[in-house]
Amino acid sequence: MGKPLRVLIVEDSEDDALLLIFELRRGNYAPVSRRVETADSMRKALEEEDWDLVVSDYVLPGFTGLEALQVLRDSGLDIPFIIVSGKIGEDTAVGAMKEGANDYLIKGNTSRLIPAIEREMQEAQVRRRKREAEAALVRSERRYKRLVAAVTDYIYTVTISEGNVTRTSHGPGCLSVTGYSDEEYQQNPFLWYQMIHEEDRPAVTSLTEELRAGKEIPSVEHRIRHKDGSLRWVINTVVPRYSEQGELIAYDGLISDISERKQAEESLRVQSAALEAAANAIVITDNNGVVLSVNEAFTRMTGYTPDESVGRDLGFLKSDRQDPELYQDLWTTIMAGKIWHGELVNRRKNGELYPEEQTITPVLDQDGQIKHFICIKQDITERKRAERALLQNTSMHKEMEIARQIQLSLLPAAPPLLTGIDCAGRCVPASHIGGDYYDILLHGERLDLVIADVSGHSVGAALIMVETRSVLRAQMPALDGPAQVVAALNEILHDDLSRAELFITMSYLSYHRTSGRLRYSNAGHPPPLLYRPDEERFFELDAEGLILGVQRRVAFDEPAMQVAKGDLLLLYTDGITETQSPSGELFGVQRLKGVLAREHRKPSAAIIEAVLDTLRAFTGNTTFDDDISMLLLKFIP
Repeated sequence: MGKPLRVLIVEDSEDDALLLIFELRRGNYAPVSRRVETADSMRKALEEEDWDLVVSDYVLPGFTGLEALQVLRDSGLDIPFIIVSGKIGEDTAVGAMKEGANDYLIKGNTSRLIPAIEREMQEAQVRRRKREAEAALVRSERRYKRLVAAVTDYIYTVTISEGNVTRTSHGPGCLSVTGYSDEEYQQNPFLWYQMIHEEDRPAVTSLTEELRAGKEIPSVEHRIRHKDGSLRWVINTVVPRYSEQGELIAYDGLISDISERKQAEESLRVQSAALEAAANAIVITDNNGVVLSVNEAFTRMTGYTPDESVGRDLGFLKSDRQDPELYQDLWTTIMAGKIWHGELVNRRKNGELYPEEQTITPVLDQDGQIKHFICIKQDITERKRAERALLQNTSMHKEMEIARQIQLSLLPAAPPLLTGIDCAGRCVPASHIGGDYYDILLHGERLDLVIADVSGHSVGAALIMVETRSVLRAQMPALDGPAQVVAALNEILHDDLSRAELFITMSYLSYHRTSGRLRYSNAGHPPPLLYRPDEERFFELDAEGLILGVQRRVAFDEPAMQVAKGDLLLLYTDGITETQSPSGELFGVQRLKGVLAREHRKPSAAIIEAVLDTLRAFTGNTTFDDDISMLLLKFIP
């Protein structure tokens, strides 16, 4: 006969549920199950029946394993929750465990199912027993609280015959102190002895021998075990009674419950240990500011030992860096019974100055008079240093933001208004400043387009980008065609790029507006894309050429093609194609072509925004790891 197990299965596949039941039966369980597929049916099942276990698929139509976990948590039930799914990755599984799932298994590989269930059932049982014990303790405390009398002392008598205890009697207070009534003591003369804590019995029983010897014995503090199982501390004062022959015939005892006092002493010891272990310096003074005690942290911070501090006015730490008005405000505040909190500079024993954050709290007696001050001190040297660094970083951040605005202002503010051409551009830097650059240069019937990428995202890359723009705008009117322009840039910028250990990739295109002829050159840059919707065809405008800044006297090819009405031309940087998904997959050229083909009917600016939205969805982030720039032209029919 298998072990009974009530399992709620959250699963849309009846076959998978049957396989799970089969595994449970193989694991020597006799399962009683119910399968649900929605949140509402799961809530209903949890309300109508008691369950030992919930096993859930991770992906269901309109419902997920995490939502099922939330339904269970909302119910307030402590039931093990195990995910069994074939569509869950390791990261997702770890996330589910963090949300509260007890375990996860892969469908088809359920060898861990039975061990996982047994483990989780045991842990659930431990938690259940703990809750029951805590509830029982609460009930017990409520029950016995009314029995605790205001007077916790009581008198008992022990009668002795021929050296043996023959009878004990206990006063009315015994019930509140020990939990036993006098009748129970009379029924069992050894009950008192049995109540004494095992470690304390030798000291207590030795009293009888000393009494027989006629010695006066002092009061003894020892522990007894209350009827409810708890330990109580008592002080036991014994007064002997002797016969005329001097034989011990009985002794009377006074029992006082001192458990609260012992607890207070223990609490005081813990508090004292906490003060010594505290990371912050703690000083206790009288109402005149004279030091009564200091902890170890005070010595570490100031260099003064307790012997060097106690009995002195706390002002011995003062430096000459505070105005007298600060101390006047401090004393006015604390003498009014208020807490003072502030920062000041004090002096260590070795003369070193240090910044300190200090809180002084007045301690009042029952009449509302100030008896002591508790002063908590913290050395804030490192915090002050961090604050200064933060201010410097903030200043640098502002300067970088200014640099970013200047750099963006060098890009075309708006595309030129060109008959028959819809043009748009966009640059999204990965950080404050980047190395991407694009431009539109109009020179008569000639429309030049350029996009470039300076390696890196540093200030140096931004400066090279500005230099490139300046040289290009100065040289372009005097040169004929993309190949001459790119070659001239390479010669002029070569030395600066070499010294800066940077390089530039660039695509340069020249479009003749009357003839529709497009010439282009490329210096190691991703080839621009020309999309012809009528043919559903892409042309990659690539040409032979070397990256700028690698060597001098480089020859660049200059192919040409005829642009047709309706064509779409995109210049872009590799920040698009090299964008990665969370799994490390590259976005690539094919996905970019897919967006252009899908969105080509929209205006240029809307197509660029569609590319950015697709990249954000692909990465799952709103920011990118590399600069992204695009320049897009639509040749309107």
